[in-house]
Amino acid sequence: MDVELAMVRDFLAEHEPFSMLPADTLDGLPSRLLTRYYRRGSVLVEHGAANAYLFILRSGAVDILDAQGALVERTEVGESFGISSVMTGGPSNYRLVAHADSLCLLLPADEFSPLMASSPDLSRHYLDQQAGRIKTAIASVRAQDAGSAILRTRVRDIVRTAPITITGRDSVRDAATLMTQRRVSALLVTEGDLLVGILTDRDLRAKVVAQGRPATEPVSAIMSPDPLSVSPDTLAFEVLVLMSQRGFHHLPVLEGTRLLGMITAGDLMRLEQANPSYLVGQIERQASVEDLAATASRLPEVVSAAAGQDATAADVSRVVTAIVDALTRKLIGLAEDALGPAPAEYCWVALGSQGRLEAGLGSDQDNALILGRDPAPAEADWFAALAAFVVDGLERCGFPRCPGDMMASNPAWRQSVAGWEHSFGRWIGTPDPDAMLHAQTFLDMRAVHGDRSLAERVHAHAVALVPGSPRFQAHLAKEAQRFEPPLGFFRDFVVESAGEHRHALDLKVGGITPVVQLARLVSLAAGSAALSTGERLRAAAGTGALSQESAASLGDAFEFIGYVRLQHQVRQFATGASVDNYIDPTSLSSFERRHLKEAFGIIRGLQKAVAYRYRTDVT
Repeated sequence: MDVELAMVRDFLAEHEPFSMLPADTLDGLPSRLLTRYYRRGSVLVEHGAANAYLFILRSGAVDILDAQGALVERTEVGESFGISSVMTGGPSNYRLVAHADSLCLLLPADEFSPLMASSPDLSRHYLDQQAGRIKTAIASVRAQDAGSAILRTRVRDIVRTAPITITGRDSVRDAATLMTQRRVSALLVTEGDLLVGILTDRDLRAKVVAQGRPATEPVSAIMSPDPLSVSPDTLAFEVLVLMSQRGFHHLPVLEGTRLLGMITAGDLMRLEQANPSYLVGQIERQASVEDLAATASRLPEVVSAAAGQDATAADVSRVVTAIVDALTRKLIGLAEDALGPAPAEYCWVALGSQGRLEAGLGSDQDNALILGRDPAPAEADWFAALAAFVVDGLERCGFPRCPGDMMASNPAWRQSVAGWEHSFGRWIGTPDPDAMLHAQTFLDMRAVHGDRSLAERVHAHAVALVPGSPRFQAHLAKEAQRFEPPLGFFRDFVVESAGEHRHALDLKVGGITPVVQLARLVSLAAGSAALSTGERLRAAAGTGALSQESAASLGDAFEFIGYVRLQHQVRQFATGASVDNYIDPTSLSSFERRHLKEAFGIIRGLQKAVAYRYRTDVT
């Protein structure tokens, strides 16, 4: 080995992942590398351009910029970049620019692939690095498509200042003075550390000035008590939808009971206009089911745009869910216009994937009605007509009926609070196969329209029953074993052997569903009322049900499988094919195949742990 190659070899040996290579592999690597010098400001790879090399920085610094020119990362000596485009063979998601005069070692793509295949440590290093980028893509990629900021921004990224508060005992004059001094249009009303109300400039105009009330009155007399709030992890898009539907301009932000601040319509308007927001606005303006169906037909375009921004699968699912929720609420409004006002308090609830905030393209309906009391015959007819109208409307908007008839149009799923509480008690207390099917579906219950307290009461009652029901937990554990990841003994894929989807993997049955089942089990066992799979895993992490490490690994597996499915469905939509969950593994890149196997392996490992914990392996 000549002197220069030896120096390159020694340099590589000092930096991961090359330091993990076997000695003979490392000895042969320098001769396969190219050396390139880039002056400060030189563009190594343009955003959207093809890239044929893995870059290794030997000296200097290189900036990785997103589509808008924002800095994503500045590489240091010894670090690699250009990884994602080399792995996938697609165009670069980033612009690579020399921040200083830089010397790079370039490994051609056709040399990189066999190196990955021959070195498990190097392969794992780059796969883990890429998995991390997939998880954080929503925060690091600012795509040029409209609406990207709304899709990637969470409330906690917007609310950065301490809340401006006043007590209910302070006078209206004090409140007006504070608003003027702080240049705000609303104040949060607190008692101690607890939020008790909100006071807006609209309240001052309508309740004080217009009514001629004295400015000495206490704030508590004119505030809006117990205001609706949002969590810091709520997407800005979801807040915008909520404000549009409720006519609000201000919403408090609470993390549990801790007051973090307030988000306003102005905060959201300063973000980019989003395609999903536009679609929800269109939904709100429609006056017939036919027009709603035409508007809903644009949903796949919204999903494709979000996927094109490399948004996470979880965030795209929340966007789809918010749009389905908006369609549901609009259909309920149209039904009430036709049927007249509701004869009693009620709440329309979403179940299944929509209930978990995980709806996707091709999701079918799962919904129910919770009534404030047992209805009289005429009232029952009104609710039956409402359910029929909404279920039929959702079907016309592209959301098929549930094959198991778990919809509000089924009289069995229109019950009073007492009826629902009795049903959950029976299902959880006597977990036969039908009871398990019903309990799992309805434990994903989330309020969509109406009196939310009805749904919250029923769900809280059901959740409280589970920790004290080891038999029910054991049945949940057994259910989580039924859906096996499609991975063979030697870590090869197990594909469908016959039928329409021969040679394909079922990503839903073998990947998505078992994680949903496992997350539901560990979360409910811990007494958590969380709904989404990610929130359930976080709620259970560190408890006796699940370790922090296992929760993180299972969450990563869930996100990656969802990401692969999302990209698959977007490609199907682009070609006019029907959207499904079946994918031919030979159509995936080597990166996707390798990491998909890793994700399936994580699920299988957690299934075995759960089987041992609940002894389902011996029952």
